[in-house]
Amino acid sequence: MGRLSSTAAFDTDKKDSPLTLDERKLVLFLLVSFADDRGSLAETRRRLIEAYGSREGHWCAGKTEDSLLHLLAKSIGQGATSPPPWERIVEIVDVAVPLARRGAVLGRAAALFARTVGRDRPVCGYEGPLSAPAWLEEPVVTIEMILADGEDGAPGFREGVPRGSGGPSDAAEGFDDQRRERPVEVRPADARRHPIDDPVALRKVLLATAKTASELADRVEVLNADLRSEQVANWRGRSENQRLRSLLEQSLREKCPRASIDTIRQLINEQLRPAVVSDLPSPRPLRG
Repeated sequence: MGRLSSTAAFDTDKKDSPLTLDERKLVLFLLVSFADDRGSLAETRRRLIEAYGSREGHWCAGKTEDSLLHLLAKSIGQGATSPPPWERIVEIVDVAVPLARRGAVLGRAAALFARTVGRDRPVCGYEGPLSAPAWLEEPVVTIEMILADGEDGAPGFREGVPRGSGGPSDAAEGFDDQRRERPVEVRPADARRHPIDDPVALRKVLLATAKTASELADRVEVLNADLRSEQVANWRGRSENQRLRSLLEQSLREKCPRASIDTIRQLINEQLRPAVVSDLPSPRPLRG
């Protein structure tokens, strides 16, 4: 998140931000919600490319992490010129925010986006969660205020563990002081979830991966031992073969003193060739 610690930090010594106060609150909230533990959007960019990078016509299609960095900086960051479109916010929340806190993040984002466009809902027909943050009317909002609001009234926006059980959350009607409870959208318990959103499933995956890795390591060790044994046997065979060839050359030189060493070695090779060829293993047939 760099130097962007509050809505006031959008303005720099060289340039004032074109964003309105409500737009700054929305952008800062999105930045806090999408940032990883290092305050970076790197993981969000990676997930966006993984989910939409190959979808033709999508705004992430064909993008690299670097090119997506520049694209997101125009709407989420200190140099933002306008907030992201609502459809884009929904897509980013869907891939960047763990399932346990998606409803809370989307509800806050919906209330903040609706405020920027002067309506009671972000878009016509929206029926999802809607919950105004406690700092909605504050003249200056800080990162600490956003995180504290998540801890007090809804699942933490960067903690990854909900503080409630998916029950009602605060909602705003017309953004006035009269609040009523509205249920947060919760997916069925039996819905398929990605292992990263399910601690039990993630543990099973990690245990299975560790078991497979251990089995592969044991197999590799056995293969290495077999390879070493074959290398030793091969070295011994080559040494014995060289010794026998030397004895044979010496015997032939004694019997044929006028023959050159090249002639003797050629004769030995011609005599040994049939035996060597016959000992070669038959090639295995190729099967489709």
